[in-house]
Amino acid sequence: MSDVRAKLDSEMFCASCGEVIKKQAEICPKCGVRNQACMPENASEKDWLTTLLLNVFLCYVGAHRFYVGKIGTGVLMLLFWWATLGIWNLVDLIMIICEKFKDKEGKLVMRKR
Repeated sequence: MSDVRAKLDSEMFCASCGEVIKKQAEICPKCGVRNQACMPENASEKDWLTTLLLNVFLCYVGAHRFYVGKIGTGVLMLLFWWATLGIWNLVDLIMIICEKFKDKEGKLVMRKR
């Protein structure tokens, strides 16, 4: 009985594909999605790649800031992008790439490996 309990305590289901995986597994061997138990508690639910692409292609409208819920600074970026000559966007781009960019709740927008 204790063997069964130990096995149940060491395994879980992948949130993406439902495969049984070890709790210590960082990445599901079947689908390649990162195990949510291994994600830091301060990780955002927002997608890192979406944030990055919005920053790269729609930087002048502050789309990445609207996406992560920072509406106020998104509006400021939309209105004053020309005045900052894109420096604000460049700083955000570097922060997104380095995984230091935060959403509205102060959680880090991180890659889901």
